[in-house]
Amino acid sequence: MTRFLLGRVVGVVPVLALVLVIVFSLARLIPGDPAVTLLGPGATDEQIAALRAQLKLGGSAPVQFAAYLAQLAHGDLGTSLKSGRPVVDEILQRLPATIELSLVATAIALLVGIPLGVWSSARADRPTDHVLRVVSLAGVSMPAFLIALILQLVFGIQLGWLPISGRLSPFDVTESVTGFAVLDGLLTLDLEAARDALRHLVLPSLVLAAYLAAVLMRFVRSSMNEVMREDYIRTARAKGASERRVLFAHGLRNGLLPAVTIVGLNFAEMLGGAILTETVFSWPGIGRYMFDAIRNRDYPVIQGTTLLFALVFIVVALAVDVLHGVLDPRTRRRG
Repeated sequence: MTRFLLGRVVGVVPVLALVLVIVFSLARLIPGDPAVTLLGPGATDEQIAALRAQLKLGGSAPVQFAAYLAQLAHGDLGTSLKSGRPVVDEILQRLPATIELSLVATAIALLVGIPLGVWSSARADRPTDHVLRVVSLAGVSMPAFLIALILQLVFGIQLGWLPISGRLSPFDVTESVTGFAVLDGLLTLDLEAARDALRHLVLPSLVLAAYLAAVLMRFVRSSMNEVMREDYIRTARAKGASERRVLFAHGLRNGLLPAVTIVGLNFAEMLGGAILTETVFSWPGIGRYMFDAIRNRDYPVIQGTTLLFALVFIVVALAVDVLHGVLDPRTRRRG
């Protein structure tokens, strides 16, 4: 097991090195002088010099890269060109909103995708199976922004059941303890604020959950169909085990192994891929922060958020790989 873990950790090193090079190169790939391009033709020489110093554009590329690594080693992601605040502080301020949204969306996807996948497998090639397969195909194929607009139109505007933007209503102000709005409302015993935060969570989390639930359902169905044809399943049936016990005690336990990888990687993608959803719903998270930075050409913020998303994806992928190895001895032997 130690050898397996060491091999996975070593494999992350070149990926991390490549990510650092790409993030470092973002501002330097702009044709001409990046400082002049970012500030525009009306910038003074002092403003250009200050921005060049902030972006560490002086000296050769290796010298700049060394300075960038030293800056990262001290936890410094630079200063936002728009707000003038440290990028780290602004990321930490918005990160709980994105994590809260991603966790709720993942929970919804698990509660919907896995049972439907098992149900579809248990009724393979029956009308129920065909309907569920069409639904999962629609969930995979429909763009997130289209689902978001439909939900906003139906549940927000037509029915008026749920809010269509923001994280809290303007009149609901609760003390921030953890940064998670629902949890903060419960911890401060402000149940009205917790309820309001939960209502704001529903629509964006459903949009994020739709794709993952559809993918999970398809993978679980396919995996369960394969598992249910194994010899040990036939042996369990020959011993007189009920179909329910065969399905859940023997089939589901092994059929869910691929779902571990799917859930882990898609959770990491949610953190980085929530840009569109957060923008449509005006959700004050990292995704919308990055969208605003791209629109404002705020390169320190773009570099910082890109590095954050890449690191989260690498760490989650490593954790999923290790967990898969723990659950499946065959993976460790191959590793």
